[in-house]
Amino acid sequence: MKLSHPIRFAFLLACLCLLAACGGGKPVRRINPPALSIQQLAVQADGRWLIELRVQNFSTVPMRFDTLEAGLEIEGTNVGAIFLRPTIEIPGQSADIVEATLAPGRDASARLAEAARDGSVGYQLRGAIETGEPAKKFPLSQSSRLSPVPGRPNTYR
Repeated sequence: MKLSHPIRFAFLLACLCLLAACGGGKPVRRINPPALSIQQLAVQADGRWLIELRVQNFSTVPMRFDTLEAGLEIEGTNVGAIFLRPTIEIPGQSADIVEATLAPGRDASARLAEAARDGSVGYQLRGAIETGEPAKKFPLSQSSRLSPVPGRPNTYR
């Protein structure tokens, strides 16, 4: 059955109106908890640890990170606290790297090297991430593992 020209035109117009209705509106603003993980840990000659921390923004909007505070455990042993005020803005669905220096005891460095001989080292970060825009405080609990970097002594990723 063949549709007449005015009926086809009305049907096409209705389809275009429905399609146009789908595209309107503002994007949804989703605020999701950010994450903090160790990108790299390097033991310096003086015994301090240079830690590169990856700050991940899982939200759909940019976030300004004002305070990062976390206790660091290596293989279940507390080795120190990290406290940073990076004041960086990270776009939605993106990440950035910040550096922290930690002066752990000799036991911690020896434990790190000993555990790394077995292949990898478990770590945990516990604390909070505070953002200025939007103004929120997110709890932090991140567990993962670090492995020695081949050809780079005292460096773990």
